[in-house]
Amino acid sequence: MSDQPLTRRAFFRRSAQIVAGVSLASLAGCDSFGVQPVTDGIDFLPYITPNDVFFEQFGGDGGVRDWPGIQQIARDAWSMTIDGAVASPSTLRFDDILARQDQETTVLSTLRCILDNNAGQGLVGTATWTGIPLRLFLDAAGIDRGRGRRLRFYGADGFTNNLPLERVYDENRSDLVEPLLVYGMNGNSMSATHGSPIRLLVPGYYGYKSVKWLTRVEVSDSDDAFGTYQEVLGYADDGRIDVACKSTSILRGARVPAGPTRIAGFALSGHGHIDQVRITIDGAPPRPTRLLTLNELVAAAPGILGALQLTDTDRFPYPYRGVWTLWEYLWDAPPGSHVVRVDAHDAAGNEQPVTDDDPTDGQNPAFEFTVTVTPAEKATT
Repeated sequence: MSDQPLTRRAFFRRSAQIVAGVSLASLAGCDSFGVQPVTDGIDFLPYITPNDVFFEQFGGDGGVRDWPGIQQIARDAWSMTIDGAVASPSTLRFDDILARQDQETTVLSTLRCILDNNAGQGLVGTATWTGIPLRLFLDAAGIDRGRGRRLRFYGADGFTNNLPLERVYDENRSDLVEPLLVYGMNGNSMSATHGSPIRLLVPGYYGYKSVKWLTRVEVSDSDDAFGTYQEVLGYADDGRIDVACKSTSILRGARVPAGPTRIAGFALSGHGHIDQVRITIDGAPPRPTRLLTLNELVAAAPGILGALQLTDTDRFPYPYRGVWTLWEYLWDAPPGSHVVRVDAHDAAGNEQPVTDDDPTDGQNPAFEFTVTVTPAEKATT
């Protein structure tokens, strides 16, 4: 380690202001931004975000007109229809989902809201999610894969979205987990704010694809984009998380003493696993950071051992696509004001841009901040 309810523009501006004003207690398991002096016992960003601080974002935040609010649906009152290009349209109850528990799976997945930006980091978090592959229920309904083009998803709150059929039927068995109907989060039942009783989980894609309070899946023969955020707010339909990284130690603009200083954070991509995070200080040539090892993560979060990625290591090599990768850099910080920039690269060849002028596919400019380093105090005798 070395040295439109709103115009789209107004919506982005308002969202940035909201994120910037999020209290530290509500951030997604993160402390804040920046650097830390190196001392014994400093914790990294928690690999798993606790349920009670996991970010909450809803269709009513600019997307669904007259949004009815968080849906409080009892398990025995919930139902979901599967219709469209299927041989046997059906209505499922929660017990029908549980009847498939012999094929239950728990996966690691990071959710990042498409509104997340460098003004704050409360709209991203990682959890273990438990549920059943959506594919099994589509097969049981007799999906017409020759005619079907997209799956349209409908939430009880009026929020909608879609996925191309190939995202569910991955013939190449890629290193990206298939979409699931989930009911568990970090070993517990999901709360209503996170989509209980059933939400869709689409690993590696922005959170707006993972529709909460799912009540209908339509197999459509249309290849047109469909969904609240696309149709109302103009977001890109693709939905894959672009490569991004952040520094998460303490407040940007902090004052730290000269000497050994840790800069740490996370990186994430839905296109390929993170293979490098670089740091640039005061315009000098970029240097590589250290990616934390899987052994370090398991030691810090042993509950992840049962997740699919850790039990099928041939298919899911670490670092994982669609799951944040933690990194650190140790810097011998000299006195003065310094500009620090970090950027990530993924195995698919994607790099973070210095600036991002098109937020319709998510915001992922390189993360930059200023830190003031004060002269180290001399020891007294």
